[in-house]
Amino acid sequence: MAEGEPDVVATQLPDLSQLNLKRFSEGTSQEELDAFIDTIRPLLERVIAVFQGKGGQGKTSLATHKAALLAEAEAAKAEVGEPHGRVLIVEMDSQGNTHEDLGTGGDPLNDHGESLAMAVLHGQDPTIIRDVRPCLDMIPSGDELENLAAMLTGIQQKRGAAAWLGLAVALAKLVHSEGYAWIVLDCPPVSPEPQKLALVAARWVLVPVSVADSGSINGLGGVSKRFADAGRLNPDLELLGVVLFGFDHRFHSNRKTGERRPVGRWVEARKKVQTLLSEAGADAPVFNTVIRKAESVAITCRERGQLSHEVAESTDGVKWWERRRGGGGTVLPTERAEQVGQDYVDLTLEVVERIFVLEEQEAVMPV
Repeated sequence: MAEGEPDVVATQLPDLSQLNLKRFSEGTSQEELDAFIDTIRPLLERVIAVFQGKGGQGKTSLATHKAALLAEAEAAKAEVGEPHGRVLIVEMDSQGNTHEDLGTGGDPLNDHGESLAMAVLHGQDPTIIRDVRPCLDMIPSGDELENLAAMLTGIQQKRGAAAWLGLAVALAKLVHSEGYAWIVLDCPPVSPEPQKLALVAARWVLVPVSVADSGSINGLGGVSKRFADAGRLNPDLELLGVVLFGFDHRFHSNRKTGERRPVGRWVEARKKVQTLLSEAGADAPVFNTVIRKAESVAITCRERGQLSHEVAESTDGVKWWERRRGGGGTVLPTERAEQVGQDYVDLTLEVVERIFVLEEQEAVMPV
């Protein structure tokens, strides 16, 4: 663990055999359920859910880049012999878009979410695809999650409200046994049951807002409703902040002073979101970093199974002038990808710094 990084994992971990839902039923008292929740929450202090109630807002891109950059930091520690952990990414959406971003769709361990569903519903160990990037693992997702909501109904009849703890317990077991330093959850946009499972498991929530649809700003109201619902089983759930995603970086330059100030829709969106957060009484920021609009980069990333900073470092493409001279091959948007990649790096620094500050504040609060 790096110097100055808070130690949030409990020193006395619960016995692994205790991390299951077998004891619970519809007749379980709230006191017993709360006691169990108190047992698992210390293992979930570094679980970040990327959540928005509308599709096309950049959730998966944000989740995969965030997880990969966190893993890169852990790998850097490992290279110099420092204590380090691993990072896990879990997509709760049946679309399985994390496979496209990370290039893992053809992996022989890709079970399209079958083991993830069994872990949530029955406590089985999920399949883990290891080292999709250095120090980054993933639990495969996909169309096997489509029936998760219907199957969860049967589990609720047997386990009562504890059924919603299925993902939280699965992740707590993995932190206990595998020592994951961070877990990133990619939430589905419209499926309420997987959304609730993810929010019950998470400690922090990151919400992207995209220029593509003004309704994504209004959709923050839906996020608030999901928070209230999940909060009954997750007293630690907290909004980490809002990320502006897919906005053009536009500035006005003052010729006399040389000052550059941001202008355009990203400025308007920031003001609207800040107002909504203030009206809701949420003590969470709109992060300074804005992920810029770059459709060519997004398309290239998905086609190649690479993240933006990886596309920027690629050498197998051709230059545009080589194509103009009749050369073959694909022109890669490496310069634009480098800019987008830096946006994600800057955002990750902001997010991690905010988590560390909040953890330090919590550590000194009276019990």
